[in-house]
Amino acid sequence: MKRTQEDKPIDREPMREPMRPALKMKHKPNWESLDPTMTAGMDRFHINPERIPEGMSALWVTDSCLGQPQTHRRSVFEAGGWTPVHGEDFDGLFDGEFMPKGAQGEIKLESSVLMMRPIELTEQAKLQDKKEALNKVRASRIT
Repeated sequence: MKRTQEDKPIDREPMREPMRPALKMKHKPNWESLDPTMTAGMDRFHINPERIPEGMSALWVTDSCLGQPQTHRRSVFEAGGWTPVHGEDFDGLFDGEFMPKGAQGEIKLESSVLMMRPIELTEQAKLQDKKEALNKVRASRIT
């Protein structure tokens, strides 16, 4: 069988890194000296699980939205055992971490308040949520 022009192997140049065009910016690009291990973008609401007192679970609960108190939403969490944490609670464990050191009142960050409850209550609530979800799935299969 005779080879046609289309059958001949094509000589290709090796792949090269794409050239970036020179960027004209007033400020020097901050990505040129970027340290990927920086934690600047870390979640401000993050609480290291090792810092949560043993036997407790923590949760940030919405306290207000656009300046309007969310009293009903908050009361639902409080009825479930969630209790606001103050700076002096747990021997001052969180004092100065989310608010200025020595600040009085509940620990708040933006429009949320830090709350805690015993881990047993959280585990019971998760189990109840799972049961309710399974019941909804079962009910949807029947209809």
